[in-house]
Amino acid sequence: MNLKEALNLREKEIITVIGAGGKTSLINKLAYSINSKKVLISTTTKIYVPSKEVYDNMYLLDSTKYKKCEKERVVVVGKYINLDNKIIGLDFYDLDKIEDDFDVLLIEGDGSKRKKLKGWNINEPVVYPKSTKVIGVLDITSYDMCINDKNIHRLKEFEKLTNTKSKVSIENMVDIVLNENGMFKNTNCEKILLINKVETKNQLYIAKNLINSINKHEHNIKIIYGSILNDLFYCV
Repeated sequence: MNLKEALNLREKEIITVIGAGGKTSLINKLAYSINSKKVLISTTTKIYVPSKEVYDNMYLLDSTKYKKCEKERVVVVGKYINLDNKIIGLDFYDLDKIEDDFDVLLIEGDGSKRKKLKGWNINEPVVYPKSTKVIGVLDITSYDMCINDKNIHRLKEFEKLTNTKSKVSIENMVDIVLNENGMFKNTNCEKILLINKVETKNQLYIAKNLINSINKHEHNIKIIYGSILNDLFYCV
């Protein structure tokens, strides 16, 4: 099934996307595939300016006045764009003021500096309290990856979460998902783990081992695995 089908979207959804290894791609894919609905793309942290193919208009609250536009299907809203070409995101008060104007809100609530894994500091992830779904993205190609600053954002926080060795193990991935200070620590709504980049037989084998290990401890997280790139997913 495709991503939209796998997520089983309702009429009104506020989706915060966290983790590493595909957050922006997931949001762009969803925004493109959701038809006949008004879609907001925003962030509570920072995101690179999306491709113009993804959205119909952009509002920067520090320089342009936001207005509700019925003809614009996908709208990007942020505070301003910094020198790194990143959109500085909205606080919860800003989101409160505009969330009723949209059918679906897609909010990136985590930063990973384009690395495959991360640890979380005390204020992360930044999950909008009105979220109906929180999707945690986990890159299966991080398995057996060397544990170092080059590969992992906030390495010290990652090491606190996991019983680290020299390379990323299934156990490390389980800790990322299930540790009380890990991926879903600020989540009080539906939790969805999306295991991304499952595109080969070996990656499928690793993903199934991970799923079995998670399900030994936790059954309140919906798990989806597959490929954002190929838009092909399976629900556990």
